[in-house]
Amino acid sequence: MSTAHRIKFVCDSAIDLPAAWRARWNISLIPVFVNFGDESFPDDGVSLTHDEFYRRLAESKVPPTTSAPSAGVAADVLSQALSEANHVIAFTISSAVSSTYNAVRLAARQVSAERITVYDTGTLSMAAGWQIVAACEARERGANLNGILDAVAAARARAEVWAVPGSLDYLRRGGRVNWIVSSVGTLLQIKPIITVKDGVVDSKQRARTVKKAMESIAEVIRRRAPLEGLAILHTNAPDLAEQMRALLADIAPSDAERTLILNVAAAIGVHFGPGSVGAAILSAPRE
Repeated sequence: MSTAHRIKFVCDSAIDLPAAWRARWNISLIPVFVNFGDESFPDDGVSLTHDEFYRRLAESKVPPTTSAPSAGVAADVLSQALSEANHVIAFTISSAVSSTYNAVRLAARQVSAERITVYDTGTLSMAAGWQIVAACEARERGANLNGILDAVAAARARAEVWAVPGSLDYLRRGGRVNWIVSSVGTLLQIKPIITVKDGVVDSKQRARTVKKAMESIAEVIRRRAPLEGLAILHTNAPDLAEQMRALLADIAPSDAERTLILNVAAAIGVHFGPGSVGAAILSAPRE
């Protein structure tokens, strides 16, 4: 296909799209930055590996922070992407939890507003990633820009994420959950189940233990079956991820490639801390 008709995709690193999938579909990455004191690392999985991130997280006396990419960093990625295509769709995690969307939107205006669509997925991690998968598959079917965006919107309505934090301290420090929720949770050892959808961060469900929380998540997901995509998410907690996978094994997508276990991006790990577990799904369309 000629460059004049090509549509290329870009995503931010907190979307957690696996590197192999980014390579397969030639998706460019805009990294969120992880900061340990005066040191700042792009969350690209290379400059700061998962192992190194969690080692530093455990050892650091000052909690790490995250920062959105600068408009300049985003503009460089978008400019390169446009050199390979006629139009670019840049996907970001929810603007309700990150300023990345605004940074990318500013960069798009600088580079070429009419040739770049900045798409707020309204969520994070692979709940956003499944939307990109839908875009890639629509492009493979020959869909035009509007057709791709329609496919993404349909996937967005069916993509959901739930997670139980190993500790509420990290979310509280980052201001990502209501202070009362985190205070009550710490006091009573209650585990809130966090979900992000359509830009709304919610934590209505709570459980006494991580195990109970995982069972609650599995119960919710069962009501969404059949599934087209299932990503088990964890923050350096492979044993918990395996337990979650086992809870959902009988409703996992028939295509084995559509079931993933992901040690999530450092940009998310900063806020959830180690020992967190969750799942991001794409339910099948309802008849």
